[in-house]
Amino acid sequence: MTTGAPRSRPALVTAAVVLWLVVCAVQLVGHALVIGRTAAQYGPWSVVGYVLGFGLIGFVVFGAVRLARGSGRARFWLAVLATLGLLGAVVPPYGLTTAERVAAALAGVLPYLPPARAWFPPRPARAAKAQQPRVVGWDPETGEPVRASE
Repeated sequence: MTTGAPRSRPALVTAAVVLWLVVCAVQLVGHALVIGRTAAQYGPWSVVGYVLGFGLIGFVVFGAVRLARGSGRARFWLAVLATLGLLGAVVPPYGLTTAERVAAALAGVLPYLPPARAWFPPRPARAAKAQQPRVVGWDPETGEPVRASE
């Protein structure tokens, strides 16, 4: 039975959200600084990758906000993005990009630690679907299935 009192968000979830937002801010500034120079040097079609990057950053910010509210799906998808980012962190050159990806990987792991798990509601149990009688033929006039009666 719930008391109606609001739950307090665990510190690990708050730290993960802050890490995600910091990583997004650093990437946003980095993309914004490079996009003009790239367009001037290689033409307008060269910024398509940056525009897609902005979309991905927006998706991560949306996921971080949903994570702060307790969304299990956001927790899962941010962990998937963190894993992909960590795989890219092992590729040289190393530097700020590697630090961003390691911070994102840490942000992806924090919501799965035991103190933070209670913030995310469990998935509802699946109800078994009622079994239909088996189809024994098809009605030639309507095309409807004819089911075996029990």
